[in-house]
Amino acid sequence: MTVLARLAELNRLAREDASVPALTLVTGRPHAYADALSQALSITLPMSFENGVGLATRHPYRFWLDPRASEGRATLRRFAEAVEATEHLTLQPGKVASLSVFPRQADRDLGDLTTELQGMLERLELDLDLDPSTDCVNVLVPGVTKQTGFAWLCNEMGVPPDRVAGIGDSVGDVAWLADCGVSFAPANAVDEVRAAVTRVSALPDVQAVVEAYERLIAANRSGA
Repeated sequence: MTVLARLAELNRLAREDASVPALTLVTGRPHAYADALSQALSITLPMSFENGVGLATRHPYRFWLDPRASEGRATLRRFAEAVEATEHLTLQPGKVASLSVFPRQADRDLGDLTTELQGMLERLELDLDLDPSTDCVNVLVPGVTKQTGFAWLCNEMGVPPDRVAGIGDSVGDVAWLADCGVSFAPANAVDEVRAAVTRVSALPDVQAVVEAYERLIAANRSGA
């Protein structure tokens, strides 16, 4: 069984077994990514996508944006035009109210890229925030982050943040993971996340997600 199939199996079990927590997503990826992954993992809860820009559900199928993100779309378009005018930068497609800037040079230092983008913002006199991730730099409307998206998601579900377990790997995950009752990081997470979470896995990526999920279930069933 693949790791994704195992996650889906456990998530379906959550509908009939109270010891199994249900899955949702807090992701910086576009809505289309969250939508596809929700199908693969049998997610029925609302999800936070694009670094807190919006929430989405599949049943019923809809998404809605943070008003601040909607208001900032014109400013984001101006910056997107400046990025697209370069020959060495590219944008991730599919974003609706944020940007993810990738260097065309795969091994370019992200600190250097962040400095370049900050200079572009200053020259254009645009008020946007930069959030370096693992392989790109996210460009966000001020006040809209994964942390605000997580808080919004918890409110939508009627679940206190300290009753949620989270897992993340990039700098943008640090703040919202701190609001969780329990937090995990895969082995390949950045140092800032590894230092901030409850437990660091010896496994990378989605394998660490499965391990964390199974640990939570075991703890619930043991009453720990």
